[in-house]
Amino acid sequence: MPVDRKRDAAITALIVAQDAFEDKRGRSHIIGVFDTIGARGFPVNVSFMIYCRIQGEGTHTAYMKIVDSFDETVVETEPVVCDITSTKGHQWFAGFGVTFKSPQLYKVRAYLDGVLEQEVPVMVREDKPATPGAE
Repeated sequence: MPVDRKRDAAITALIVAQDAFEDKRGRSHIIGVFDTIGARGFPVNVSFMIYCRIQGEGTHTAYMKIVDSFDETVVETEPVVCDITSTKGHQWFAGFGVTFKSPQLYKVRAYLDGVLEQEVPVMVREDKPATPGAE
């Protein structure tokens, strides 16, 4: 995604994963990327990580939130101030523990300076228990 020169920064990655972290050498690790959660019943509690990359220049404020299919906020992070240069972006690893009340399509949204920049859908569906002997 090209950087909007009027704002001088953009969110260039938004990934939902089982785990995401930066190691001692400064390398990013993203493990178990997914877009669907199966649950046997509701409400269901789920923990996961979100990796967000911001590139551009200047000082900016970012936050993330998860909304349900009715656009109601399920959870929202505190704002994070990002100081970025043309040679060094900002990586943000956010951990979430979320209670999903029902099966539906949820959306992970990332905002930069109050503007929605990226959105990733996450389908939460009900998994029926396997029937013994069924193939």
